[in-house]
Amino acid sequence: MIMALLTEREHKTLIAICETFIPQLETTNTVAKPLYDYTANDSDVASRLEEAYEKILSEEELRDIKQFLNLLAVGAVNGMTAGVWRNFNKMSIDQRTKVLAAWGTSKFELQRKAFQGIKRLALFLAYAPLDNQRQPLWDVVNYPPLPQIDNTEPAIQPTDITGQQVVMTEVLIIGSGAGGGVVAGELAAAGYEVMVVEKGGYHAEHNLTGNELTESERLFEKNGALTTKNTAMIVLAGATLGGGTTVNWSASFRTPKHVLREWANEYGIREAISDSWQQSLDAVMERTNVNCDESHVNPNNGVFERGLKNLGWHVDTISRNVKGCEDCTFCNYGCTFGAKQGTLKTYLQDAYDQGSNIVVNATVRRILHERGEATGAIVEVTDDHGNIRSMTIKAKLVVVAAGSIHTPAILLRSGLTNPHIGGNLHLHPTTLMYSLFPEAIRPWQGVPMSRVSKQFSNLDGRGYGVTLEVAPSHIGLSAATIGWTNAKQHKSILSNMERMANVIAIARDYYGGRVVVDRYGDPVLDYQLHPYDEKHLQRGVLEMLKIHYAAGAEEVFAPHNDILSFKRTGNDGDFVRFLRQVEDRGLQPNAFPLFSAHQMSSCRMAGSPRQGALKPSGETYEVKNLFVADGSAMPTATGVNPMMSIMATAHHIAQHIKIALG
Repeated sequence: MIMALLTEREHKTLIAICETFIPQLETTNTVAKPLYDYTANDSDVASRLEEAYEKILSEEELRDIKQFLNLLAVGAVNGMTAGVWRNFNKMSIDQRTKVLAAWGTSKFELQRKAFQGIKRLALFLAYAPLDNQRQPLWDVVNYPPLPQIDNTEPAIQPTDITGQQVVMTEVLIIGSGAGGGVVAGELAAAGYEVMVVEKGGYHAEHNLTGNELTESERLFEKNGALTTKNTAMIVLAGATLGGGTTVNWSASFRTPKHVLREWANEYGIREAISDSWQQSLDAVMERTNVNCDESHVNPNNGVFERGLKNLGWHVDTISRNVKGCEDCTFCNYGCTFGAKQGTLKTYLQDAYDQGSNIVVNATVRRILHERGEATGAIVEVTDDHGNIRSMTIKAKLVVVAAGSIHTPAILLRSGLTNPHIGGNLHLHPTTLMYSLFPEAIRPWQGVPMSRVSKQFSNLDGRGYGVTLEVAPSHIGLSAATIGWTNAKQHKSILSNMERMANVIAIARDYYGGRVVVDRYGDPVLDYQLHPYDEKHLQRGVLEMLKIHYAAGAEEVFAPHNDILSFKRTGNDGDFVRFLRQVEDRGLQPNAFPLFSAHQMSSCRMAGSPRQGALKPSGETYEVKNLFVADGSAMPTATGVNPMMSIMATAHHIAQHIKIALG
């Protein structure tokens, strides 16, 4: 970090904030007493938060945090914000609570943004496990023990190239997820010499711990704390060998036919409606063992299905890419049992078994190209001691499959100028709501996602709306997501997590954002929820509340920061009035939890360079033998979990690459 991190005064303010978020409280609930006794100081949240900031924040993001901390030291600012005319560090806890709540629910977006910049990560660090020690909350809600790991030989041995200046290969593939992994397996099977470089590490499945904190740091982009530029959306993106296929929840949908028609008719991808495209979908679904037989219904999915059926709405089983699923609870932090059939288990293993080289901890700085033709890449490889070495990889053909965040950044750093590089970024903006049920739900337990409703997936008559599903709800991320207006309310909700269920609404966003690069060449996600897509997401919020109400929830919670909730009264009219209140509240940036686990379209294919950055074959319009084969190549958002769509797109492009290689 170029700037100094926090001054002594700033750090003291950070400590006071964390103590306000997680203080010791009195309670008559003997079961929950360990949670109420637990404080931020017990696990040194402020110092750990500062350490995390040093790892993940850009200079601009750090400036915003420091500005917030310094403003809290100004009594006049606190007075105008919350009516407390004192330095934050000299306030009572009730006064500090009043100030923080005022920032978190402010009508001004910049104040809400500043609040969220500390609140989310502080609460995650406070409740996620530290060094595999059980947190007090775990026993209160009967959170399960972490899976046991073993030390058997890893299935893949990455290639060490740190001692070389120049490396030669026939095909260089950048990225190992749903796109790069498929291309690697396909080309290796066809007899081509393949080298895969992945900027993340290799974590053998049997060594995955299920620990939220550890695996967020090892497996996710920016330790799981990546956000859009305005902080409004948390973006969960895989950053490990296997990419998103290692950490996703295994939902495996075919690309909807209306989406493929849109690609063909509006973007000139005529093959999208061909038999060959369907054959690519068939091939990847067969290789990854997509099936419905192992889509068991856990209580979280069960109440979702019950509510949908009581309302007479669409519900269906989600097919999953698993084989021998153990329902192990920790699916979203990698499959310890090796049942998830992501690229790590399938296409990458195929490529490795065929003799392909797989290099990890390797960041591509730029693509090399001469006279309009790709010749390789400049790569920075980090060794086991943290030393970084720059080297050149020479290749006959280069495939960029670094995902919709990093693929455009690599192309922009490499001097490509097509205006669609980085444009049209789609994120499937997603929000969620919780409800409290009489029975135990344990939303972290079992198959995380096995039921889906497409009742509202076509709200505009052209295939845009919301898909409704459920999500696994682990302790740390839940604590960060649930609204906070005071510690008593927040701890009360957490103490009932065993009986909490959720629903998520995933919007197929028509309007996109953009990936730009900062002065260091790193990607920045410039994305704001468009009113058109916000309207669909708002509809999703209302319908989610209805589903849990119909399923028999005792209390339903709207997703807003100030925790708007409704306790069942027996009068349906009261619930209707609550829905109107939620609708009137709207969805303002940083005023409700907003996520993305699906990033797409930031280098889209199209029939001409006026519409896209890539030819329908996946080759860039600007540089020959430079292909893109990942989610960024898809012309639009899919409206369903996109793993199979990305894999099929990559499979389709791989066939064109074989032709180019001759």
